[in-house]
Amino acid sequence: MKKKKNDIFINLIGNVTPIKKNNKLERNIPVINKTISFQKRTKNKLSFSELKKQPTPNISNFEIEINKTNKKLKKGKIPIDKKIDFHGLSLFDAERLFTHTISICYKKNLRCILFITGKGVLKKTANDWDESKLYYGKIRSNFLIWTKKKELSKFILNVEQASIKYGADGAFFVYLRRQKY
Repeated sequence: MKKKKNDIFINLIGNVTPIKKNNKLERNIPVINKTISFQKRTKNKLSFSELKKQPTPNISNFEIEINKTNKKLKKGKIPIDKKIDFHGLSLFDAERLFTHTISICYKKNLRCILFITGKGVLKKTANDWDESKLYYGKIRSNFLIWTKKKELSKFILNVEQASIKYGADGAFFVYLRRQKY
């Protein structure tokens, strides 16, 4: 590229000399204490299968069946007849609502019910940082125990964790047995 006589920028830069390497300023870089170690906090997420294995009081003779309905429920092929949300309820109120809903839906011949329990919240106090457990809500952890009670298990055919579309870890499908006339 040829220099143009009328180019102001090149005329101004033409007299500039580059900075020499020995003219640089030296800064003191603070030394970081490398003896501090950080522990990676791992979360032990409770899986649905682990919740099913927990011991329950008053176990009935009725078995919760595992069959093709589980797959259909997960894929959303079975229409949901009723949705119940437990957010904002106490454990006692949620259990009463659960038992009442199961018995009423069985009588009305509504078979597929979606119960939204919520995932629960991690405790954020200073004392709990050492624990690596993920704190799920009380309602969610007691839900499967409620389904195995004697007075309700005769109505329940199937219990399945909801798919991502319906609430994933924080929701359950309960599929009721057909009413015998």
